[in-house]
Amino acid sequence: MAVTKFQQTIWSKKIQDDLELKTKLVANCTRAYEGDCKYANTVRILGVGEPTIGAYTGADITIEEMSDKDQLLLIDQANYFAFEVKDIDKAQSVPGLPEKYQAKAVHGLAVKRDTFVANLIKAGTNVTEVAGMTQDAIKAGIDNAIVALRERNFDGAGVIEITPAIYNVFKNHLVEIKTNNDEMVKRGVVGMYDNYEVCMSNNLAKDDNAVYCAVRSKDAIAFAGQINEVEAGRMEKRFSDYIRGLDTFGSKVIAEAELQVLKVTL
Repeated sequence: MAVTKFQQTIWSKKIQDDLELKTKLVANCTRAYEGDCKYANTVRILGVGEPTIGAYTGADITIEEMSDKDQLLLIDQANYFAFEVKDIDKAQSVPGLPEKYQAKAVHGLAVKRDTFVANLIKAGTNVTEVAGMTQDAIKAGIDNAIVALRERNFDGAGVIEITPAIYNVFKNHLVEIKTNNDEMVKRGVVGMYDNYEVCMSNNLAKDDNAVYCAVRSKDAIAFAGQINEVEAGRMEKRFSDYIRGLDTFGSKVIAEAELQVLKVTL
């Protein structure tokens, strides 16, 4: 017997919404270029060139033609989930049960999304070295990273992304966020420092010698992604149903000057 009452749209939207809440590093990326997020598609990111600033002497001025510049964001990541359900129609009728099934899918997809962004951070070209996990070293490293961004003319509010272990060392320097600011808490924000949100994540990149945190603007990295498919069917060789889905996305550093990697030696 085929699955007859599977609520495809509801499941897709719920999983997508939960993904937005579960991803901490993705939450600090610009989502202005979502476009069409089907696998192997390309999203074009448009920009403009820099005008020449000339000295005015009273003579005729030169009027230049502004040039366009663009970058391509390739939707080249695709991850799926697929799990068995004894009876989907029945499960959907039990309060709370669909959410439990959806949570199984969301956690793994969220880690994949955040890990991809974390590896982009690790590969960043602007690096502040932090020699050890002491309070003084962490504070000095974050201060130096903020200064580096400001010296490259970024003077807006940004985000500092650190691991739980580094947060534990650095937390005494943070200004607490308002306890009723639920939206910030959901995004993993644990405090403020020097006009920067401080966000804690388990998914930042590590290797044998260091962990790679970040001080960045929220326009430094672009992310585009969506749940393309969620569908249900009947297992071929079992008396049960299945649910499967596909998450496709792409991400790219689009403003290198607004990303400072904080390489903390372990």
